[in-house]
Amino acid sequence: MGLFDKLFGGKKEDSNVEPPENKSFTSMDKLMNEDQFWKIVQITKDNSKGDFEKQQVELAKELRKLKPSDIILFGNRFRYFRGQANTWELWGAIYIIHGGCGDDSFNDFREWVIGQGKDFYYKTIKDPESLVEFDTDTMDELEWEGLGYVPSTIFQELTGQVMPYPFEEIHDTTGTEWAEEGDDLKKLFPKLCAKFPDHV
Repeated sequence: MGLFDKLFGGKKEDSNVEPPENKSFTSMDKLMNEDQFWKIVQITKDNSKGDFEKQQVELAKELRKLKPSDIILFGNRFRYFRGQANTWELWGAIYIIHGGCGDDSFNDFREWVIGQGKDFYYKTIKDPESLVEFDTDTMDELEWEGLGYVPSTIFQELTGQVMPYPFEEIHDTTGTEWAEEGDDLKKLFPKLCAKFPDHV
């Protein structure tokens, strides 16, 4: 609970508070402008200096500067990118690196990928095996969970309402499905499998 104590411990900006009785947030299914979204993410990454838990605190600070309606747009864009990253190829890559990866862990991992910024995100979902260039030993030790909770936490802090989620992200995993047993992963990711021979 330490992280959420930090999130709620920040000073609220009264000018952004929209009381529940004065505003309805049920139809905000639009996305935040992509450049604005990535600018916010980059600020939080730079300010946290690679500390993923601190990045969540930094994101809370940035979202507190927004109107609640814009927090919804940020959350929608976040869900959009998380859905776009829901591919068998990316799942296979982290499965090899981590020596296994369940549904929840893959969801958290995709949120971590978003948190690394625009360039890393697009490079990784385009070519998941490019993760072999990253310090995968360090990545394997990271706690990926947390970033996706921040928008709804801050929205509720500012409004007293539960954040609506009208935007439907992609929940079905796309791409080339692989089997845990057999040589599927070795064929798809020879470099990663060579680096982590005990994980496949």
